[in-house]
Amino acid sequence: MTRLARLLMLLICFALIAALGPSAPASAQDKPRYGGELVFVVAAEPPSYDAHREETFGMLHPAAPHYNTLLRVDPFDKTGTKFIGDLAESWTVSADKRTYTFKLRQGVKFHDGSVMTSKDVKASYDRIINPPPTVVSSRQAQYKNVESVEAPAPDTIVFRLKWPEASFMAGLASPWNWIYKADILAKDQHWYEKNVMGTGPFKFVEYQRGSHWVGKKNPDYWDKGKPYLDSYRAIFIKDPAAQVAAIRGERAMIQFQGDERFAMKDASCHFSRKTTVSGDGASTASTRW
Repeated sequence: MTRLARLLMLLICFALIAALGPSAPASAQDKPRYGGELVFVVAAEPPSYDAHREETFGMLHPAAPHYNTLLRVDPFDKTGTKFIGDLAESWTVSADKRTYTFKLRQGVKFHDGSVMTSKDVKASYDRIINPPPTVVSSRQAQYKNVESVEAPAPDTIVFRLKWPEASFMAGLASPWNWIYKADILAKDQHWYEKNVMGTGPFKFVEYQRGSHWVGKKNPDYWDKGKPYLDSYRAIFIKDPAAQVAAIRGERAMIQFQGDERFAMKDASCHFSRKTTVSGDGASTASTRW
């Protein structure tokens, strides 16, 4: 590790310690304060806006707060092995471990006001597992065991496997598996490469290449009371020295790095003025804004 990288790590560590205070982590009695904007550094810019095809944090960190996944890793589980529902409210697994049935949350809306249903989950996973010829799915091989994805009811999605697979739930909790709107995909499978529209806690405001990405609070978010922040701003800085200068000069509050299981989306719902931080070390900050 270079001296500059070590310095950046130390600065981030100090920022986290200051945020946590002497009694980390925050207790259940701590009440978050609403409002404000989180400003964070991203070291690269997104090649496209499509999480199903991309593999870079330069896309994931700025854009993840606009979306939801079916499951997600519990941000408060330090092992990263506990999975909780995001758009899934509950689920059951068949005795032979080959059929997974998920009940979806009711009343979840896309940012255009339309209601999310199992049709959207199925269309998104069909695109990930069996992409059309012109569509790139970077994690397609991870789901080769999936025999079918079914949507028997608007609030029900069913995955049938060819054989039992212990890691299947982890695959469904991937932070890259954003749920897209089925009607949009039916018209244009490439729409999400250049456009943003999900069900997440923040709505897209703007992206200026070489400068910043901005999201604003979604007032209709299904998780009532979230997010705490009014907005967030990702600033793109490639040079490590400039990243350090941005944090030291308080133009940015933090840089998110590390394990993809603790993606920026998890910070997007729980960060507040009284910040709670958890993750896999000083280089990663993750909660749910």
